[in-house]
Amino acid sequence: MPTSGTTRRIRLPGDLAHSLEYLDDAELRKLQDAVNDEIERRSRKAVTKKSVRPATKEAVQIPEGQVNLIRASFKAGLKPAAIARTLGVPLSLVRRVLQSNVSL
Repeated sequence: MPTSGTTRRIRLPGDLAHSLEYLDDAELRKLQDAVNDEIERRSRKAVTKKSVRPATKEAVQIPEGQVNLIRASFKAGLKPAAIARTLGVPLSLVRRVLQSNVSL
């Protein structure tokens, strides 16, 4: 029984995709609606938190050398998450650099 101030965790099956096969259509729709509602709720919460921050993600500028380093690291076989972690930059910035053909 949870104590005051703690949240209760629900454990999902190890093979969730396979487990979903056992739901009938009505149960699957009900689950989908609940998941969509929760995602929307969390998105609204995230937008509220982001609006308090003074700087926007678009305002982030990195030197051309770092852009080249990101691209070279990717060509060398590093995954975007590893590059972001190593350089201490947001993963979204690494992805944006890799998707663009111009320097940011």
